Amino acid sequence: MQARGVPEADPGYHLPEEAQLQLQQVRDQLEMMAAMVMPGQRRDDAIDALCLQPSALAHRFRQLAREMSDALATARWRD
Repeated sequence: MQARGVPEADPGYHLPEEAQLQLQQVRDQLEMMAAMVMPGQRRDDAIDALCLQPSALAHRFRQLAREMSDALATARWRD
């Protein structure tokens, strides 16, 4: 039942502000990584500076996945 003058809460979930910020930072990091490797987005002499070992890249992807999991674990369904 809805109280007079107070709209019902939207159904869905609540994500704390800190978790939202964490997910935005992960998004920004992924966008930056994508821009770094897009053809035409870097000078040819920067290719060597951009080289990452596959294990280092895998480690970073695991870190990003863990950060996303931690942020999403704080989500709670609204009552």
